[in-house]
Amino acid sequence: MKMLTVTVLFTLASAFAQDALQITFTHHSSASNTFWQAVQLGMNEACELIEAQCDMLFTQTEGDANQQLANIEAALARGTDVLITTIVDDNIFDEVIAQAQADGVIVLASNVDDSEGAAGNSRLAFIGQEFRSAGYELAQGMSELFPEEGPIHVLVGISAPGQNWSETRGGGVLDFMADYQAANPDREITFERIDSGTDLAVTASRIGAYVQANPDLTAYFDTGFWHAGVARELESLGYAPGEILLGGFDLVPDALQGMQNGYIQLQVDQQPYLQGFLPVIQAHLMDRYQLSAWDVNTGKALIEPEDVDAILELSQQGYR
Repeated sequence: MKMLTVTVLFTLASAFAQDALQITFTHHSSASNTFWQAVQLGMNEACELIEAQCDMLFTQTEGDANQQLANIEAALARGTDVLITTIVDDNIFDEVIAQAQADGVIVLASNVDDSEGAAGNSRLAFIGQEFRSAGYELAQGMSELFPEEGPIHVLVGISAPGQNWSETRGGGVLDFMADYQAANPDREITFERIDSGTDLAVTASRIGAYVQANPDLTAYFDTGFWHAGVARELESLGYAPGEILLGGFDLVPDALQGMQNGYIQLQVDQQPYLQGFLPVIQAHLMDRYQLSAWDVNTGKALIEPEDVDAILELSQQGYR
């Protein structure tokens, strides 16, 4: 049985290796963003399986869509069979993606899609999280920890104002809060948004200043993982774990540490490894067998502090 398994895997890998593709993955983040380590690991392992030539292109500045566009143009000029990219802006990537497809390049969106999906951009498929429902379910899950009596005040951090992933996740949180407010007409329930930034220190400073001016804050939701900096800031300000509830996205080490320390109550896992692995395999199958593209929702699992120990080793290895 063991020999058969090895033979099957060898045959599969050999079949994948024929006519190796040149694959380029471009996105909107810098190399210092720990989230992308898991995406890159997924891409690398898929590329190793099919023996493709693969590159991941980072931006110099976190969230710079214009730098990302320049990376796409450079990759296409060099020649690539497959372009995997995030679509953080609804407009600036439309022309270059349409031209790439006209030139025969397979273009897949991963991690972030146009806010209108296929209607807004001609990319062939999207592999990633459904952001609005993920934001809604994050807030819904956290609401179970809200005080049973008294006022509720919630702050939503829009990490990257104007970018699809942040605005849509934040919109999901705000949608839930509006529903929660309507369902509890006899309680004082307020909520607002803030430009929270995409840097741990910046987010910590902005939310720390807000907390000091608004000590009645019940919960802070981040649309990324930068509330991990807020967790440390709350501790330095003398707040006890759970005194202000914190929730956000992605299982990066800083966020997991905040959960272990009791300052972060809830995280949403979008399974970034899959966002690197699956588009590579999909592109290969499309190229080799002329299959149509298909969308993949990589999930919105809610992770609680009691789940951290089981996840931590996999996170350290780059898989979660």
